[in-house]
Amino acid sequence: MIFKNLFRPKHQDPKPAVRITAIGSLSAEVPEQKSILHELAFNDEDVNVSLAALAKLNSFVLWYKMAEIAKNDRIAKRAQQVVESTLFSDDESTMARDEKLAFAYECKNNKLLERLLKQSWVQHEPKLVLNILATLNKPQLAMPILLASDDEALQSALLVYADTESSLQRVIKRTRSEQIKAQAQEKLTRIQFSKVQPVEVEKGTRLVLSRLLALKDQRDYAKLVAIRGELGKEYAAFEIQFDCLSSDKREAFNSKYAELDNKLTILDAELAPMYHAQQRKQDVLNNVQHAMADTQAVLVWLSDMVSGDISAVTLAQTEQAQTEIQNRTSRLESLMRDAEKAGMKQAVKQLQDMHHALLTRQHTYNHLPAFQDALKQARALLADFAERTVPNQGTEVENAKSVLQQIKGQWRELRVSYQDSWPKELDSQFASAQGAWQSAIKSLSVGVTQDVNRIRSKTKAIESLIEQGKYKAAMGLFSKVTKWFALLPEQEQARNARIFEQTSLKVEELKSLQAYIALPRKPALIEEAQDLVAANVSVSLRAEQVKELRRRWNSLGVLSTPEDDGLNTQFDVLIEQAFAPCREHFEKQQQQRADNLVHKQAVLQHIAQLSEQALALDVLAKTVQQIQQKWQAIGDVDFTLKADLNNEYRQALMPLKVQVEAYFSDNALQKQALIKQALALSAAEDISGAIEQAKVLQERWKQVGPAQRKLENPLWNQFREANDSVFAQRKAFNLQQKQADAEQGEIANGLLKQIQQSLKNANTIGELDDAFGVQSELETLLEALPKSLSINLRRRLNALFDERQAKLEVLKRQVKKESFNELFAILKRWESPEIPQNIDVLPAQWQQSFKGQCDVDVPRHNLTLMLELLSDVSSPDSDVALRKEIQLQLMADKLQQGVEYDKYVLLKRWIQHGPVGQQEHALLLRAERCFI
Repeated sequence: MIFKNLFRPKHQDPKPAVRITAIGSLSAEVPEQKSILHELAFNDEDVNVSLAALAKLNSFVLWYKMAEIAKNDRIAKRAQQVVESTLFSDDESTMARDEKLAFAYECKNNKLLERLLKQSWVQHEPKLVLNILATLNKPQLAMPILLASDDEALQSALLVYADTESSLQRVIKRTRSEQIKAQAQEKLTRIQFSKVQPVEVEKGTRLVLSRLLALKDQRDYAKLVAIRGELGKEYAAFEIQFDCLSSDKREAFNSKYAELDNKLTILDAELAPMYHAQQRKQDVLNNVQHAMADTQAVLVWLSDMVSGDISAVTLAQTEQAQTEIQNRTSRLESLMRDAEKAGMKQAVKQLQDMHHALLTRQHTYNHLPAFQDALKQARALLADFAERTVPNQGTEVENAKSVLQQIKGQWRELRVSYQDSWPKELDSQFASAQGAWQSAIKSLSVGVTQDVNRIRSKTKAIESLIEQGKYKAAMGLFSKVTKWFALLPEQEQARNARIFEQTSLKVEELKSLQAYIALPRKPALIEEAQDLVAANVSVSLRAEQVKELRRRWNSLGVLSTPEDDGLNTQFDVLIEQAFAPCREHFEKQQQQRADNLVHKQAVLQHIAQLSEQALALDVLAKTVQQIQQKWQAIGDVDFTLKADLNNEYRQALMPLKVQVEAYFSDNALQKQALIKQALALSAAEDISGAIEQAKVLQERWKQVGPAQRKLENPLWNQFREANDSVFAQRKAFNLQQKQADAEQGEIANGLLKQIQQSLKNANTIGELDDAFGVQSELETLLEALPKSLSINLRRRLNALFDERQAKLEVLKRQVKKESFNELFAILKRWESPEIPQNIDVLPAQWQQSFKGQCDVDVPRHNLTLMLELLSDVSSPDSDVALRKEIQLQLMADKLQQGVEYDKYVLLKRWIQHGPVGQQEHALLLRAERCFI
């Protein structure tokens, strides 16, 4: 034993001081001595020896390793201090920056990495910062660095961690770099767009599909092609963004588009032939119009050539004219064939007429000398016609007709072969002369005819009067007919002599019979007059009977005898007595007419006063209407004054009516403008905007005054129909939208059922989270749906949230219980110092408790009692006194130091005591009761 102690190396001496002295003589450069220093540093029981060996080795790696594994707090703290002072020192002599950089890439100590992250030299290494952030898995650490840094490369790299609107807005507000602001703004725009993109894409796609569906009813091929192409481009623009939609929606949209596109292709094939045929027809029509215009110009040119001095036309001009005519006729013949093929009968007729006109002109130029001779004869005929005197008496009518017919025949023979080339000036002169003769002949003929017709009609009237017993009237009318007959031409007197003679004989017979008829009838009429004087009849009937008696008495004539004169006097007295009540009645009516005259004059005065007042147009219109009604309500006035009074009324009211009419016309124009605006709304694509505009137009309509009565109702009906058309479109649009919303509602309902079923089948927290995997899609659908449809679906979704939370609490408690079961099962098997191999099934916090064993200043017994106190679990009777003491201590710590103990922290300290011996199994069971 003596020799053993004598030759033992000093670094193995039992005394720590000797070992420390020996360390001073060792060198870290010698491999064997470095190994001894390493052994002393990591395995020596004395803290001072370990620290001395580590100081001698002076290795950052060894200090860092000791800081990680040291069980002694002093060694661990010292090693941590050395590591931190080395890492965070600006002195590169202790550790070069490259070495720090390499260490930082390899370091796994999160606390140390967090401190390194704040170093300025680290923040100048963007790759290192990103590596540390990835290792720490704490994105929240990136924002302070991003906002504080001036390194655009680092800021650009850290922008990946700014993934919320609020964080990006902070970056935009606080960073000084315009480039970083632009990148942040671009990312913010993408995030904001990603939220609204699905809704906008779905909404826009549905609108395009709806417009494609409506296009099936389009029968205008040009519009069909144009709108279809436009909608195809719009759909392609939305299709590029379909990645933001679910696969089901993408497939549904693409399927619907393919279906509609196929139907529109069929419609295109149906309408295209008719459209192209119409286009060909239009081309032919355009060619016809151009040819007609060109030919008309040639005809004018040809006409101008021969309308002047015909002798001045040269041979060259004649040949050019014939060439032009030949070219145009060939073109017209070709167009006639095209028009016939196209079924254009009207165009063919126009071309044939123009073709005939050309051929006629061609005939003129082919026979130019004959044409010149015809013109000379025509001018001579015009001169002879002008020298003849126009007829001015009825006796000249027949001769004038014969002369005019002869001259017209001569003129027609001269121009028949040259109608289209005949000078208009000659036609105009002949027409003027012919018109004068025709007018004179017609006027004379009409006068004679009227006289003859009058005589014939009056002779018939005389016969009718004779048959009615109106002999006096018949004889008076015959005297007039005799005078008219004497003024007739001899030819007409001869034609109507028989009728006149027959009437004359009948009148002569009347004169001889008058005395015989009148005398016996007059006494009877006197008796009737006496009866009428005593009769009690109405005024109107009395007046009619008086008039009738007077008429019958007069019809008997006057015989100029004493007896007849006496009867006439007696009749006059009686008829006056019979008419007396009527005269009284008529006097009252006359007084009423006088009163009516006063009322109408008052109305005229009122109108004069209105003319001096500046009334509003709407008030003036109502006032004029009231005046018109009042004027019509007033009765008649004296017939001698009626016309003048009505004229005065119309003239006085005219200025006011002009204002009112202008007011009505202006209102009608305003209403017509509103109707045009309302009609234009039916073509608007924005249905909601059109509806709001229609409501505005309706309010404006109410503010516009009335129009003329005959226009008011038609204007209102037009305006109402225009508005009905807009509202009908909204109804159709709402129906489509309602159908679309119903489809989306069904999809949302299906997703809710899917979540509900998955929630029902979930048995783990992971499955519970997976059950809500379609939540974002469902939320997007609910945002797009109207509130009336989404409110119930949201209520069901919220109910599922509550159900998930309840089930999550149950699963958490179950997992927690299972975790504690595993923990206490391991503790029950933990009897040796080694760490149990199966602790990896436990949460990290409990694994660390097993690995971090140390001397705990509070005994396990006391920790168990503390757990029971915090868990409100009873303790054995033997521990009652100690339990009270610990309870008082806990209360004192809380009141004096504000310390509150956590049962989970206490359990960790309980575990850190190390293996559970047989004598501690009772404490383990008591601790288990606090958690299970």
